[in-house]
Amino acid sequence: SPRWDFIYLGMQVLIEGLALAAFQAIRDKSENSLAAAVNAYVMQDEARHVSFARLALREYYPQLSEKERDEREEFAVEALHWMRDRFNQSEVWERLGLPAETLNDIHYNSKQMNSFRGRLFRRIVPTIKDIGLWGPRIQKAFAEMGVMDYAKIDVAEQLANDGKVADDFDKKKFVQDSIAAE
Repeated sequence: SPRWDFIYLGMQVLIEGLALAAFQAIRDKSENSLAAAVNAYVMQDEARHVSFARLALREYYPQLSEKERDEREEFAVEALHWMRDRFNQSEVWERLGLPAETLNDIHYNSKQMNSFRGRLFRRIVPTIKDIGLWGPRIQKAFAEMGVMDYAKIDVAEQLANDGKVADDFDKKKFVQDSIAAE
């Protein structure tokens, strides 16, 4: 799109929100400290990108007409539905001759997918609210998805925590290196 704000909304808010959820899952579940640290550092960088978009979009979106905001909300809602359902394996199940609807339901409601969707929407919902893209279409979609409670999260605090976790890995490494040197 030639409209810069769509790129920021799509990439820095939605896609990087998805990336933060994925990297957080790896960071938090990793039993390898190097893998956890690398993911923490990547998250720190991704959090900066989301923060940059937040600053730009929350100043720009109040200037838009209702029609322009509606267009952005429609885009975001469609993208959010795709993201929510992104691991749907219907084509795989069908090609294998398996009951796709049943398997999709099992997979969609699995503990792993519920956890990932929680991480995903914990990232995206408060950011969408923060940038001022909070009209009836978005709120209805979030209510239908059962993720409206995430709007209460302080997105600035959440992103700052991503940086803190990475800094904590650095401190731990510094201490370990100092002990090893003695």
